[in-house]
Amino acid sequence: MQFQLPLIYPYSFELTTKRLRTFEKTSFVADGDKLSRTIHGSRGPLLCTVGPPAGEKALRVEIEGNLAEGEAEELKRKVARMFSTQVDLTPFYEQMRDHPVLAPVIAEREGLHFVLEPSLYECVVKTIIGQQLNVSFAATLIQRFQELAGSKAVFRGREWVLFPTPEQVARLEYEELQALQFNRRKAEYIIDFSRKVVNGELPLEALWSLSDKEVLHTLLPIRGIGRWTVECVLLFGLGRPDLLPAADIGLRNALKRVYGLDHQPGEEEVRQWGESWAPYRSYVTFYLWDSLDNVK
Repeated sequence: MQFQLPLIYPYSFELTTKRLRTFEKTSFVADGDKLSRTIHGSRGPLLCTVGPPAGEKALRVEIEGNLAEGEAEELKRKVARMFSTQVDLTPFYEQMRDHPVLAPVIAEREGLHFVLEPSLYECVVKTIIGQQLNVSFAATLIQRFQELAGSKAVFRGREWVLFPTPEQVARLEYEELQALQFNRRKAEYIIDFSRKVVNGELPLEALWSLSDKEVLHTLLPIRGIGRWTVECVLLFGLGRPDLLPAADIGLRNALKRVYGLDHQPGEEEVRQWGESWAPYRSYVTFYLWDSLDNVK
């Protein structure tokens, strides 16, 4: 199955996929200018490959695997959501164009969009795994976790591993994750969360229709999920545009550098600055995170 996804410009495929090519926790495999990863289809594993726009100003997408009848449109919507193809950032750029400090940071990254995880479950579990860990070790644990619990499929003559389903993880014992160097509490968090999803206590798809505050109220009572985890899910799972993780160290470090401060700004200071960024605080945050990397 091949199709194209029209883009709303400004859209930079190069900037948007840079993180997918360089981030240690990426689930994508780069092949030239294309990126591939496995996703779950209704009839089993699928391989999704996304390439840069050609003359039609549309992403080129190829799906390999056993598709069910009528599944094509659902997959188009999923990939379009993942790559933010219908997000119009023009109002954001117009609003921030004259900002005395942030305008250059944003202008240098024009066309940079979020790439969302294919499922909210994958986003939550990856975020829990990454709690209080450096990126490299978190990537190692994610890989081990997938190898242990995920299905495998062969595409293009090589074996690919899928991110585990809630059902696959719910069947695990805590000790199996501990054997992979997960600490006991994190093993419990991941498996218990998966069991809540499987038994219907936590209908994740219902989160799409909730406000940011309602998502916080829904997820925060779950053991192992704190505010930082929910904020990551709102950003990289749900793609909410106006979230400000004011306590995030990376954001505060970026602001310290961009503003030339001699101190790291506190959470309240960040929130005050963020008032003028609404309703695009997620994008300002994302661009500031990107500014910590010297490669644009």
